[in-house]
Amino acid sequence: MTTWLPDIENRKGAKYLRIADAIDDAIQEGKLEPDTKLPPMRNLAYDLGVTLGTVSRAYQEAERRGLVGGEVGRGTYIKGNGRYPQPQTPRAFAFGGQRDNGINLSMAVPPLGDGGTYLSRTIREISEDPALCGQLMDYQAHSGLARHRQAGVDWVSRTGVETDIDCLTLTNGTQHAILVAAMALARPGDTMLVESITYPGIIHIAAQLGIKLAPVAIDDEGIVPDALEDAIVEYRPRCAYFVPTVQNPTTAVMSGQRRRDVAKVIQRHNLLVIEDDIWGFLPAERAPALAAYAPDHVVYATGLSKAMSPGLRIGYIATPPGATDAIRATARMSSWMTPPMMAEIALRWLNDGTGDEMIKWQRAEAEARMKIAEDVLGEFSIRGHKHSYQIWLELPEPWRADVLRDQAMRKGVFFLTGDAFVVGRQQAPHAIRICVGSCRTREEVRQGVETIRDILNGPVANTPVIA
Repeated sequence: MTTWLPDIENRKGAKYLRIADAIDDAIQEGKLEPDTKLPPMRNLAYDLGVTLGTVSRAYQEAERRGLVGGEVGRGTYIKGNGRYPQPQTPRAFAFGGQRDNGINLSMAVPPLGDGGTYLSRTIREISEDPALCGQLMDYQAHSGLARHRQAGVDWVSRTGVETDIDCLTLTNGTQHAILVAAMALARPGDTMLVESITYPGIIHIAAQLGIKLAPVAIDDEGIVPDALEDAIVEYRPRCAYFVPTVQNPTTAVMSGQRRRDVAKVIQRHNLLVIEDDIWGFLPAERAPALAAYAPDHVVYATGLSKAMSPGLRIGYIATPPGATDAIRATARMSSWMTPPMMAEIALRWLNDGTGDEMIKWQRAEAEARMKIAEDVLGEFSIRGHKHSYQIWLELPEPWRADVLRDQAMRKGVFFLTGDAFVVGRQQAPHAIRICVGSCRTREEVRQGVETIRDILNGPVANTPVIA
């Protein structure tokens, strides 16, 4: 165990953040090496003259940043064992990918609907064409078959993105598309701008690739143009990642005018932006994609998993001509090719009306579930879009997000707190993201949000942590 004692007097911010920052700096300076055991929380609290709760929050913050890990009975250690790099797992993935894990409001996924029925029918149709089956079982061009790419071109055109099959690449879903774009556009040590409260997946990608993230202020419409201008000047980023339509987690949607203003900024500074439009096909009415306003500066990433069915792992990247070769080379390196069978299913659903039926159902189901949640939680400060599956709930005083989370978990209800969405050393908002799509039924949605409401209307049980 180390005798390390942080100096927090000359730092700014809340005391728990000062301690977490000191751990971060000590690691960077080589003062805390991998596998070093940190002082017991009670001892450090005594030495620093702070409460035990402050040190507990500091260690939790350090764990959120991927700096430390702990085991019951062993204490808290600096991550890494000197031989293998330790992956940073964001809290967004803490509850896994299962819908039957209690009442799971943590997963930003849509309900399944009749996807299985549609899939059974489509596979039967494909199986009746042996020549087609033979083609689908063979290696394909790395960018995908021309007809599969054309289906993607037609799909993205619905949001005003004008492209062709020579500038469109197939991927294994939108998460893969974002990874490919980040790998192609940035190098380790480069800076990428993101919304100040952002999608945990991009935080995880950046950590794995060694990309530094810098926050840009947002409001009810997402990215603030003046703040973007300032961030470009301050951080000199290589690229940016934004979600203009149904931003995750705040559900903010940029108006057409806001998109025009943001487009002018990125064009003026010659900044490449990765636009994540995975949720953009659910709203019945929306402005054109950011890529429609700045086609030479936006790499547009989208897919079918949110609009249709989560198991349909097909993504599309529409690129400015100058970026296409780099995108395709990276996609090839990361997965060789998108499974042709999956691309064929997507093609048929996009062309025969099945996809439109699924989108129509998803919109209606989202609206019904969101109404349940908003009716139950209407007394609180909530934000959401009727054609999405997310609610951003800002907690009333004196509630802290971690306290609410712990009480809800004891009742079998799971969601993500604001710290899963912040970049670097920002103060985490006392807010939670509630996802109503991951529940199996509407009644389960009601039970989950009623549990949250009842806890918030009860006493705040901030039980101290004993170390």
